Amino acid sequence: MLIVKNDEGGRKWSCTDAETQRHVVRSIDAFLDCISSDTSHHPLVKESVTDIVPALGATLLQKNEAVMKLASKVFVKMVNVIPYSVIEPRVLDIVRPISSSLSSCHVPVVTSCATALNLILSSLTFKTEKDVIKVLEQTETINSIIQHIRSSGSKPVEFFLETLSLLSKLLWIWPSSRYRIWSDSGLMEVLASLSREPVLSIKAAVLQLYSTIALCRHGAEKLLDTGSPLVQLMIESMDDGNPSYLQLAGFTLAERFAVSEEGRLKMIESYCEPLVKAIINGLNNWTLYSGKLTKDQMSLIRVACCVSKIICWHGKHHGYFWKLGIESVLLRLLLDDLHIKQLPDQFSSSEEMISVAQDGLSANFLPVLKPHVWDILGGLAAHCAEDFTAHTLKSEHRLKFLITCACLGFVDSLRSTRQSCVDVVNEPVSKAVLLMIYSPSKYIASQTKSILSGMLKPTANEDIKYLLNFLNATSSGFNNTSDKLQVVNLISLACYSGLPQYRRYVMKNQGIKILLSFLQVLSSNHVHAERMNLSLHYCDHTMKTCCYECEEDWQGDETFLLFGLLGLAELIHHCSSVKGQVFESTEAQIVTEIYKICVNSRASGPRWYGAYLLSYFGLYGFPSKLGNRIGNVLNGDEHTNLTLVLANHELVNVHGVIVRVRCPSLLPSKELVETYNGKSLKKEVRLSAHVNHEALMKLLEYVYSGHLNAGEDLLKRLKTLAKHCNLQPLVQMLCKTRPKWRTCFPSFDLTSALGPDGSHFSDIILEAKGNTSEDWICGTCSSLKPHLHAHKAILCASCDHMRALLCSGMQESQSESIRVDLGWEALIKLVNWFYSGKLVPKPKYGCVWHNLDEQQKLNEVIPYVELYCLSDSWLLEYIHKECLNVIASSLDSASMAIKIIQIAADCFQWDLVGLAAKSVAPSYHRLRNSGELHELDEELVDIVRVASVEYSQGGGRM
Repeated sequence: MLIVKNDEGGRKWSCTDAETQRHVVRSIDAFLDCISSDTSHHPLVKESVTDIVPALGATLLQKNEAVMKLASKVFVKMVNVIPYSVIEPRVLDIVRPISSSLSSCHVPVVTSCATALNLILSSLTFKTEKDVIKVLEQTETINSIIQHIRSSGSKPVEFFLETLSLLSKLLWIWPSSRYRIWSDSGLMEVLASLSREPVLSIKAAVLQLYSTIALCRHGAEKLLDTGSPLVQLMIESMDDGNPSYLQLAGFTLAERFAVSEEGRLKMIESYCEPLVKAIINGLNNWTLYSGKLTKDQMSLIRVACCVSKIICWHGKHHGYFWKLGIESVLLRLLLDDLHIKQLPDQFSSSEEMISVAQDGLSANFLPVLKPHVWDILGGLAAHCAEDFTAHTLKSEHRLKFLITCACLGFVDSLRSTRQSCVDVVNEPVSKAVLLMIYSPSKYIASQTKSILSGMLKPTANEDIKYLLNFLNATSSGFNNTSDKLQVVNLISLACYSGLPQYRRYVMKNQGIKILLSFLQVLSSNHVHAERMNLSLHYCDHTMKTCCYECEEDWQGDETFLLFGLLGLAELIHHCSSVKGQVFESTEAQIVTEIYKICVNSRASGPRWYGAYLLSYFGLYGFPSKLGNRIGNVLNGDEHTNLTLVLANHELVNVHGVIVRVRCPSLLPSKELVETYNGKSLKKEVRLSAHVNHEALMKLLEYVYSGHLNAGEDLLKRLKTLAKHCNLQPLVQMLCKTRPKWRTCFPSFDLTSALGPDGSHFSDIILEAKGNTSEDWICGTCSSLKPHLHAHKAILCASCDHMRALLCSGMQESQSESIRVDLGWEALIKLVNWFYSGKLVPKPKYGCVWHNLDEQQKLNEVIPYVELYCLSDSWLLEYIHKECLNVIASSLDSASMAIKIIQIAADCFQWDLVGLAAKSVAPSYHRLRNSGELHELDEELVDIVRVASVEYSQGGGRM
């Protein structure tokens, strides 16, 4: 073989004669035929790979059609025959010629190259993944595949199967490449056309590609925007009459759609019953072979379990699951057929049912599916209607038996955690039992409490003492245990607190005090748990999603807080008769701590239970930072422009915009009447004779701040007024109703005031810097300058600087407009923060960000730099911190960092200059030698140099 060493010491094929190439390739082919699984790791094979790879690679790149066809096929054989561990050291030398040849105009060559690359990517290890992606980027692999799929002309089925499969694998390992797929409308049209092909394997390949596109939020939205045909195709593919590979492709896409609220709603609203039927069939239609499931069956059941977790959210689909006998389906996933067949229609006693359940569970049938079963059961229980009864079920005794199995699992979990042994199933089964105890359905809750109480009786007191001692030791810092153990113990204590027979014993042993101390430690130290059950979001823990904002999650990484608050709330709910003694010295402390949790928590669950707890201490509503700011303007007449007139002629001056947005039912839908009070024009609303002044003032306290303080004597009037005003969340708190599982926490948001709802109450205009624009159109006025119609009351409440401008008698306080030293994009973000407490719209990120050019990226970051500078002088600490985080995350290239250094220096923001300098410190010498630092003056270059020295002295760490 004509091999020579290259400059880097590697080997290179130097022959250009086609006949010689053909002969060599056939010789390699014959050699590969001689390799068996026994000889594949032989030293001779390993040594031969060093010569085979450059010979095949160079031959493939010679562009001789006949030789290319032969070489590409032999590449496929080599990757199939020789183990990946043997070829891994030369994997880049293999990937480069194969990916380069995907641009070939010869379909057989492209097909074989796609096949070979598919095989390599399937075996790719983490350590080589980044280098392989770099090669694929250099050879423009994605563009080559797109062009081939989009090109006209008939192609064999194998071509589409291999290229679509390759594209799926590329999108999986290379998230930033997804943008090029979902943003290519022409390609998406071709894919839609291919999905309608009668060939099932092509249909499955398209669905699989859709599944990887849907790993990107924008990609998923693009697919869902195509309308019903795609969702219908997906559900039809999930039908059990299809081959398993097509079913799996359909279920996988459904799983990806289920990641987001939009995807869940689209599936449930459009195809609820067919979707649920497909899920039930996917969970139920399987057969054991020699006592085992096949690999394909197990894959299908697992992904069906993942899709079925749409049950963990409220919706009409719950009724269909019960209608189709979900209780029997779940039982079949827990017990083998032998034990299922032996189940009697009726048990003579609860002891017999427990004994049969223990016997069935001891067989440990399909243990990998148990966590999914418990998640599904818990979701069903959490969202049952209050009037759910046995008549709703296809099989009542099966549900009772399923509850019994779950309670046994809970008891086993508690026993194992007492020995500090936490199994993967402990948390799901414990949480399922918790959700059944606290289920809105009295039927499920009573059945669970009855069965579990009997099981726990022998060791209940010892269990409770252990749980309380464990939490007490953890709060004191004496326990160094895993997050999982702490969570399972918190859930167990919450379960005991929900059982009437044992609740008093928990309270007698200082349960309230211990839980409060535990929550105080969590809150003050900002302790967060790892996400304990990712399967509630999606089952594939390796799923590389991109562009998905964190939905407002129910528990997030605040699992400790959620279950601690839930248990504490249940104890306080049942101790009203001894409230004076229990809380004599700690009531104010409890209110202060729980209030802080409500304001500072990032997840809905802890905030809901915090608000629920506060209602037992006379504080009703939903505390928030923005609500606290806006609440400060309630008691002053400054900038009020609306008068509420009670039947007894008492007058209450309010800010019309706040009332219009937060409590529109309090105002008439027709145009308000204006009156002149000697100083200014005010709009006037006359209220019903049924409205009490004291109740109205408390309601306004809620409207302005998001919460109110009230005594028991006023609750009845407040409930009536809140119901009349359609303030349902407030009514729920006034009635001390337990929060519904997985519902969003009511937000305090005034942004609708920036639209038609608030335009009539606007009393100030905020103008961005810049010139007038002929393209600018305002629906309220004729000004051609980019501006926003705002409200002095909200601006003054949100920002001390604005308050000083508008309320101090300065020139700006008399002006109808204020010019803010921000561009239009930055001004929008600032005003949105004033009105919502959020810095929105958020910058582009994920695969969209990675596909922007440098100027586009800079345009995304500039508004945050402007806000960073402004927030420094206006003392807006939150905005300052958030902008710094955004800017820091955008410094993903040297050119971006250099531009930020110059812009920050021009604004005298030296801490920002230092941040950007640190990001380029590792590349300082390269940048200096290439001249890229020339656009900076010497002082700034010196800052980068100093950062580089510090980087080197720190051993490569900043």
